[in-house]
Amino acid sequence: MKANMTPELDQKWWSKNKPKLIKKTGLGDALKDFQVAEDQMDWDKSLKAISNLKRKVADAVKICGSSHKDTVTVLKKYPKIIDKKEKEIEAKQKAESERAKSASTAAPKQKVGKGVVIWKKDLGAEITKKYKPDWLKELKGYKFQLKLNEDLLDVLENEGDYVTPQQMVDDANALSDKLVASLAKELMSTDAAIKKETDQKKVDGLVKNFDVKLKTLMGGTKKHFEAIPLNRWKGFVKRKQQYKDYKVKTGFDITLGVLGVVGGAVGVAGSAATGGASLVLGIISLVRGVASLADKIKDTAREAEKVESVLKSDLDTLLKRYRDASGEAKKKTQGGAEVGATVLKGILGTDAPFLATLPKCDKNYGLWQNKVAGLEVGGRKLSQAIMKGLQECDKLEKAMKKSTNKEARKYLDKLKKARAVLNKALESCSKMMGRVSAADKNAPKLKTMLDALSGSNPKYADIFEKVFPSVVNLTLAGANAGDGFKGASDTLDTLNTALGLFNDIASEGKDQLEAAIG
Repeated sequence: MKANMTPELDQKWWSKNKPKLIKKTGLGDALKDFQVAEDQMDWDKSLKAISNLKRKVADAVKICGSSHKDTVTVLKKYPKIIDKKEKEIEAKQKAESERAKSASTAAPKQKVGKGVVIWKKDLGAEITKKYKPDWLKELKGYKFQLKLNEDLLDVLENEGDYVTPQQMVDDANALSDKLVASLAKELMSTDAAIKKETDQKKVDGLVKNFDVKLKTLMGGTKKHFEAIPLNRWKGFVKRKQQYKDYKVKTGFDITLGVLGVVGGAVGVAGSAATGGASLVLGIISLVRGVASLADKIKDTAREAEKVESVLKSDLDTLLKRYRDASGEAKKKTQGGAEVGATVLKGILGTDAPFLATLPKCDKNYGLWQNKVAGLEVGGRKLSQAIMKGLQECDKLEKAMKKSTNKEARKYLDKLKKARAVLNKALESCSKMMGRVSAADKNAPKLKTMLDALSGSNPKYADIFEKVFPSVVNLTLAGANAGDGFKGASDTLDTLNTALGLFNDIASEGKDQLEAAIG
């Protein structure tokens, strides 16, 4: 061993450079124990190994004595190197302890609160809005009510998450809309059968049969409604792991009411007026509401893209720091893969930019997820509202086509243009929702990667070389995502064009529409 050599905290280095005829010192085993402990990022074990290493270095100096003077010179350089490493590990141990303490106090013990109504709906009223035959007086008292324990609502409010409760409500509305549509269809079918029947007893039987189906179908949805809060809470917990042990106490109440039938014979309803002009005004109101919703979505999309840009920049910083550290590790270990991994962990474990950027990524990931969830809710509402507007356009177009009034028919072209604009808006919304779906699908992979980097023993090479590129690109760009959330802006501009066309039809053609189609 040459006196000008610098000792390394590496068992292989000692084995390669120690005097061949030296007695057993125990230094090689002590170095190996330290390397294993540091590689495992077990800081308590590492500090114990360092204490033992100090003793073995002193023992090795005594054993070498005057027979191996150059080796003694090199061994005496160890204390300074060991002291520096000891301070590094003590700092890491302190930081980890503080993180653990913070995590342990992040979520207080749950006190399950009473059930609070988060959604309710009068199903009878909703069904009769869609279809009400002349023999049906009312569907009174058919009501649904969904509950959730109030402590979870407090948690969501404290965390600034107003999207998750809204998602629960939206899910309940979507499920009830399907049920209402199914029951309205059943009511139409019953009405069609009644209109063909002359026997009053058979008519009564058809009405009774509908009442039974009504109650059966409503009762059968109970488990589906009860699952809504739990499923959405699971999504929240993926972003906020400190609440993973909280219990969801949900409840769903069904009130089965009374089907009221008009007394006497069942009559056939006369042909109702179309109300062409009022229908146009109704569509204008719809489109105005849709444009307002699109405006809000546009703002959320801008916020999402801004947070996404910051998150992407920070992830690029992590990758750059890793690559710099990887190059430094290879230089220190002359390209040795096994030793390079250990040295790499030591470098990144004390790299200030890397350590500062990682928690920032976690924070922005959570914020970005919240924005994406908001777009998911808004996009679903927007597409539903546009679909409703298109349905109203169908009604008006049919009425216009039946009219022989030339003044009224000339507005049919404008209606077709306005409808085409709405269709384009729906396409833009669909593109945006495709981007949202891609983000929603791939985001958990990014979270898993960030959690792995924050773990006690990150496999940096595996994460950055194998996982990082595909996960970041898929999550923040999305497969075939195009312009990201730009569709929200396009949709708003498109809807404003549609609104202008409908305003023209209403203001210029109001008298003609009233005269021609009611």
